[in-house]
Amino acid sequence: MIVKHSQCSKCKQDLMKGNLLLMEGDQPLCLTCAGFEDLVFLPSGNSTLTRRAKKYSTESAVVVKFSRSRKRYERQGILVQKKALQKAQEE
Repeated sequence: MIVKHSQCSKCKQDLMKGNLLLMEGDQPLCLTCAGFEDLVFLPSGNSTLTRRAKKYSTESAVVVKFSRSRKRYERQGILVQKKALQKAQEE
Protein backbone atom coordinates (compact mmCIF):
# COMPACT_ATOMS: atom_id res chain seq x y z
CA MET A 1 0.00 0.00 0.00
CA ILE A 2 1.54 3.29 -1.12
CA VAL A 3 2.29 6.06 1.42
CA LYS A 4 3.25 8.64 -1.24
CA HIS A 5 2.55 9.20 -4.93
CA SER A 6 4.46 6.98 -7.35
CA GLN A 7 4.45 5.77 -10.95
CA CYS A 8 4.42 2.26 -12.43
CA SER A 9 7.83 1.51 -13.92
CA LYS A 10 6.33 -0.54 -16.77
CA CYS A 11 3.19 1.27 -18.03
CA LYS A 12 3.95 4.69 -16.44
CA GLN A 13 0.48 4.87 -14.80
CA ASP A 14 0.29 7.31 -11.89
CA LEU A 15 -0.25 5.56 -8.56
CA MET A 16 -1.88 7.71 -5.90
CA LYS A 17 -1.42 7.48 -2.14
CA GLY A 18 -3.37 4.50 -0.77
CA ASN A 19 -3.25 2.48 -4.02
CA LEU A 20 -1.74 -0.98 -4.13
CA LEU A 21 1.46 -1.89 -5.95
CA LEU A 22 4.09 -4.62 -6.15
CA MET A 23 7.72 -3.75 -5.55
CA GLU A 24 9.95 -5.71 -7.96
CA GLY A 25 13.39 -4.94 -6.56
CA ASP A 26 13.22 -1.15 -6.31
CA GLN A 27 10.83 -0.78 -9.27
CA PRO A 28 7.11 -0.22 -8.47
CA LEU A 29 4.56 -2.10 -10.59
CA CYS A 30 0.79 -1.49 -10.69
CA LEU A 31 -1.43 -4.51 -10.02
CA THR A 32 -2.25 -4.90 -13.73
CA CYS A 33 1.41 -5.10 -14.75
CA ALA A 34 2.15 -7.42 -11.82
CA GLY A 35 -0.63 -9.83 -12.88
CA PHE A 36 -2.89 -9.25 -9.86
CA GLU A 37 -5.71 -7.35 -11.60
CA ASP A 38 -8.24 -10.14 -10.94
CA LEU A 39 -7.72 -10.07 -7.15
CA VAL A 40 -9.79 -8.02 -4.68
CA PHE A 41 -8.66 -6.47 -1.41
CA LEU A 42 -9.90 -7.98 1.86
CA PRO A 43 -8.95 -5.75 4.81
CA SER A 44 -7.72 -7.29 8.04
CA GLY A 45 -10.07 -7.55 10.99
CA ASN A 46 -12.15 -10.65 10.31
CA SER A 47 -9.84 -13.62 10.77
CA THR A 48 -12.48 -16.26 9.95
CA LEU A 49 -13.39 -14.62 6.63
CA THR A 50 -9.71 -14.12 5.79
CA ARG A 51 -8.86 -17.75 6.53
CA ARG A 52 -11.76 -19.08 4.44
CA ALA A 53 -11.15 -16.72 1.51
CA LYS A 54 -7.47 -17.65 1.41
CA LYS A 55 -8.38 -21.35 1.52
CA TYR A 56 -10.69 -21.04 -1.53
CA SER A 57 -8.42 -18.74 -3.53
CA THR A 58 -5.76 -20.26 -5.77
CA GLU A 59 -3.88 -16.94 -5.75
CA SER A 60 -3.40 -14.62 -2.79
CA ALA A 61 -1.04 -11.86 -1.72
CA VAL A 62 -0.40 -10.09 1.58
CA VAL A 63 -0.89 -6.31 1.59
CA VAL A 64 1.48 -4.34 3.82
CA LYS A 65 2.02 -0.65 4.52
CA PHE A 66 5.17 0.95 5.92
CA SER A 67 4.67 2.65 9.27
CA ARG A 68 7.05 5.57 9.63
CA SER A 69 6.52 5.86 13.38
CA ARG A 70 7.29 2.19 14.04
CA LYS A 71 9.80 1.89 11.17
CA ARG A 72 8.40 -1.43 9.93
CA TYR A 73 5.83 -2.89 7.58
CA GLU A 74 2.38 -3.61 9.02
CA ARG A 75 -0.13 -6.03 7.53
CA GLN A 76 -3.26 -4.33 6.15
CA GLY A 77 -5.08 -7.30 4.63
CA ILE A 78 -4.85 -9.72 1.70
CA LEU A 79 -5.67 -9.89 -1.99
CA VAL A 80 -7.82 -12.89 -2.96
CA GLN A 81 -9.89 -13.96 -5.94
CA LYS A 82 -13.41 -12.51 -6.08
CA LYS A 83 -15.10 -15.94 -6.32
CA ALA A 84 -13.20 -17.15 -3.25
CA LEU A 85 -14.29 -14.12 -1.25
CA GLN A 86 -17.93 -14.61 -2.26
CA LYS A 87 -17.79 -18.31 -1.31
CA ALA A 88 -16.22 -17.46 2.06
CA GLN A 89 -18.90 -14.82 2.76
CA GLU A 90 -21.68 -17.32 1.94
CA GLU A 91 -20.15 -19.86 4.31
